[in-house]
Formats: sequence, structure tokens, C-alpha cells
Amino acid sequence: MRSIRIIGGKKLFGTVEVSGSKNAALPILFSTIITRGISVIRRVPDIGDVRVAISILESLGASVIRIGDTLTVDTRSLHYRDPSPTLTSAIRASTYLLGASLSRFGLCRISSVGGCSFSDRPIDMHLYATLAFGGVREGDLISCSKLSGCELDFSIKSVGATINSIIMAASAKGKTVIRGHASEPHIESLIDFLVSAGALISFSEREIIVEGRELHGGDVTVIGDMIEAGSYLAAGLITGGEVTVTGCDVSHLSAFNRAVSMLGASVTAKKSSVTVHSEGRYSFIRVTAAPYPAFPTDLQPIIAPLMARGAGGEIFDTVWTSRYGYLASLTPFGLSYSLKDGYATVNRSDLNAGETRATDLRGGMSALLCALAADGESVIHGAEIIMRGYERPELKLRSLGATVFLE
Repeated sequence: MRSIRIIGGKKLFGTVEVSGSKNAALPILFSTIITRGISVIRRVPDIGDVRVAISILESLGASVIRIGDTLTVDTRSLHYRDPSPTLTSAIRASTYLLGASLSRFGLCRISSVGGCSFSDRPIDMHLYATLAFGGVREGDLISCSKLSGCELDFSIKSVGATINSIIMAASAKGKTVIRGHASEPHIESLIDFLVSAGALISFSEREIIVEGRELHGGDVTVIGDMIEAGSYLAAGLITGGEVTVTGCDVSHLSAFNRAVSMLGASVTAKKSSVTVHSEGRYSFIRVTAAPYPAFPTDLQPIIAPLMARGAGGEIFDTVWTSRYGYLASLTPFGLSYSLKDGYATVNRSDLNAGETRATDLRGGMSALLCALAADGESVIHGAEIIMRGYERPELKLRSLGATVFLE
């Protein structure tokens, strides 16, 4: 187990170029399973979750070559095998094997799916989609000789179920119409890849229409990571410095920018960059995490330390309603909070150096933000959890002036 050691209390200044989006890269990688050809995927972050996804693809017979941030994925000679529970339990994105394997091989068995255990994360909507396309479930095995297009109406917006449905629809026989779908930027990024591979897909707020067909290799550049961008903007703000992020679609950060503006930050959004710095005045704010374009659930752990450093705040999460477990790991830094009636109240707190363990990916970054703000030396254990979704965070933070060591 690795640790991150931080000597905090230093104001951070400078510019960070964010990496490709974890949440966009993973669906694209798993969707290569339904193609028969060689795909080129650019700007793929070198992070833990991506490395696990590559291992799963290779276990199915794919050839994956990385040169810099570009992956070449050859899926012409795949063969089905039950995925390793060790691998599938390591990342939540292994749920995309449901749609991809059912499309390519006609069957799929997943004994466990992983990711951060910050909430009850069922796959019932994923299963609903597989059955709608003609899948038959027997225990943990789902099979189908040939997927058929269908109409899906989701009662709740689910990013994962939407992605699985698009993957199945892209190679199913006939037309599929998906309504009640999620609209996160990484869903559009997946569609861009599948269209480059020969898929026929139209996307609107009202519905997604897909005509299934045979797919060849695709070519795409992964979008910038808006969660990473928000994290480094928060690092600048919580230390009283000024940080600029580049390499991310500024519009994807609109909800985050509004929230930190209400908190008391000065936000300058340009065509290809966002800069934040503190105005020295703080306000108590309320944030509600909800499906895009609302405030992202993955950024609610990131804004909590900013609330503590400022005038306090309240966090509601309508996506993962119990995603507050990370707050307990912040108490060694002096962060004070309370939970009641399905929301969290973060009190204004004097942050101090401390030692803790990363509970989940974004919660780990939340602890890192507390450590950066506090005078003295802090240690965060379980650094590999943070690096599941952040590419070389210690180097990027050092470039801003932070004293950070990966041990």
C-alpha cells in the first residue's frame, strides 16, 4: 500500500493541463469489444482503472499497445471467457462487460463488479436493459443468440445503464430508441467513438436513436477530465492561491464554477481555460449533486473541504444518496460535519495537519485537499486509490508549488 506525504500551508499557483477523462476512456475501451478491427484511442490517462480495463480486454484476446497517451486496440480475434473476479471487482466500469460481451459473444457472466463502495450501487437498470434487448438470465449468466433493437424508457437517469444500452444497440439487429437517458459528456464521447467505428446514432435531450450494424475499428480523442479539472481548481482555491486548468471543455465545468463563485471565489472562464482565486470573502452555500448538467456527484467530495475552509455548507446528493462516508476520513484534519435527513452539513473548520486513509477515489482527493490547506506534515495512506482516477497527481501538484511525496 502506498502513501502520499504532504507538507501543507503553501499557496498554489500555476497552470495544469488535465488528462483525458477516466469516465470517458473506460466506456470507449470496453466498447471496442463490439468492433472487429483496430481502434486508435488518443489521450487515454495512465491510471489504475484504465490499466485494469486493459487487462480485462487482453484476457479476452485483444492486443493493446500504448505509445504515450495513445492506445491501439486490436479486437479482431476475441474469444469469450468468464472475466476474472479479481479484475471485475476492481473497477465499477466492469459493468460495461454486460452489454459488450452480450453483443460480441452472446453471453456474459459477472460474479462481482467493483469501484468505490461509497453507496449501494445496484445494477438492476443494467439488467433491465439486457433483458429488453432479448437477453435471458439464468443466475449470474446472461445469454442471447442475437440482440434485437428495442425501446427503452428509463425512469431514473443512469450513466452506466445508458452506456450499456448504447453499446448493445450499436450492434443489435434493427432500431433502438432510448429515452430517460443520462446526458453526461462522456456519453457523447462514447457515441463519437462508435460513430467513427461505423455506428449510426443520433443523440438529443429527448432520445437516443441507434440503428444497429457491423462495426469496424474506430478513432477518437478522449475528452478532458472535468472532475480532475475541478479538483485542481479546488487545490488552488483552498490554499489561497490561483490555479488555471486547461485541456477541458469549459462548459462541462459550469455547475462547479457557479458553486465556487457562490462560495466566494473569483472565476475567470475563457474559451479553453478556467482560473480561480479566492476573494477572501466566504459564504455558506448549498450544493445538490444531480445528473448532468447539474453539479456532478464526483465533485461533491471535492467541494466539502472548500466549505470547511470557508463559511460552511450543505451537500445533497440525488445520484448516490449516501455518498458521505468520506467525511469521516477528513476529521483527522479538523473538519467538522453532521449527517441528517439524507444530507451532510459541513461546518466552518480550522484545518490542521493529520493522517488518514483514502476511503474511495474522490474521498481520497478530498483528504489531499485538506492536507494541502493545513500547515505542517500530513500523510494519506491508500494512495493507489487516488491514482485509480488521477494521473500522476503528485507531479501536477508539485508543478503548482506543492510539497508532495509519493511513498
